[in-house]
Amino acid sequence: MKKLFAVAFVLLACVSSMSASEKLTQARLTSLSNDFRASLEKLDASSGAMCVVANGKTIFGRDFILKGDNKKIKKFPLGNTSQALMSLMLVSMESKGKISGDWKISRYCSYLSQKYKTTFSDFLSMRGGVDSHYDSLLPPDSSAIETFEIVSQLTPTSQSGDVFSRSRLSATIAGYAIGYIFDKREKNMKKSFASCSEEYLFKPLGFIEPRFSSFNLATFPATAYALCIADIAKWLECETSQTPQFSTASAISKRREPMQESEKFSQGWLLSYEKGMRFFVSADYWENCANVVAVFPSVDVAVAFFVSSKDSKKSAKLCADSVSKIIEILMFSKK
Repeated sequence: MKKLFAVAFVLLACVSSMSASEKLTQARLTSLSNDFRASLEKLDASSGAMCVVANGKTIFGRDFILKGDNKKIKKFPLGNTSQALMSLMLVSMESKGKISGDWKISRYCSYLSQKYKTTFSDFLSMRGGVDSHYDSLLPPDSSAIETFEIVSQLTPTSQSGDVFSRSRLSATIAGYAIGYIFDKREKNMKKSFASCSEEYLFKPLGFIEPRFSSFNLATFPATAYALCIADIAKWLECETSQTPQFSTASAISKRREPMQESEKFSQGWLLSYEKGMRFFVSADYWENCANVVAVFPSVDVAVAFFVSSKDSKKSAKLCADSVSKIIEILMFSKK
């Protein structure tokens, strides 16, 4: 019996010492991909995609077009997950000295009332002083200036960034202010935000065919992006690289970490735990597409799963279950 325990201990030690790349073999990822596709077909999904990145390199990426024209490059809308990408753009701008997450928005964007004394990072972390029910007060066709005017009339819930309240409007204010700082001459802040995204996000990351989503909505910046799987891979390469295209790996990872121990959300990312694995996740269901993007900093791995389906609950569950399977591979390395 002692020998059996000794052998088991040695095997466990060997598994633990394996690198993430050694665990995430092509055979395991292909098997996961086959299971994922089968689940897409069972769900009657129109399309889906998965991507796995380790140490700044894509080791697996595939999209599945189950209905429609297979020749088209499929773009997957990110919805609220766009905010995790927007915060990366903020880091890119910081690296060029154009902006700082510690700047108070109302000081650098005259359209926001001086009542709001919180920073860009606070607004992206849902601690900018915008309450969740404020979202319902914004007409869907509001311009950026009208959005600022409405928010400026409302009482901030906090002036120190210590009150969390999930609000799409909070990220919208951050996005419009970023656009304003990028080009103060452009009166249409939707256009300036889009131009800023192209300059400080799409070009540095080498995106091949990004698209903007929900441009006609008042909250456009909060759900701005739609990407093909190749561009999603480029994004995740930046999240896991020790030598990213801009800034530093520490600055990129720092934005994911909550500023307070009692909090779990930071700049588009939710701190999560599963089977002892600590990771950060961003997810949404938007325009009939579920997505989940997860970063595992301890092993420099990131994954993304997308499911285009009208069944929001089942498609979101499929994405979450797929992340759990990745965690099983990373934790236990089962063959």
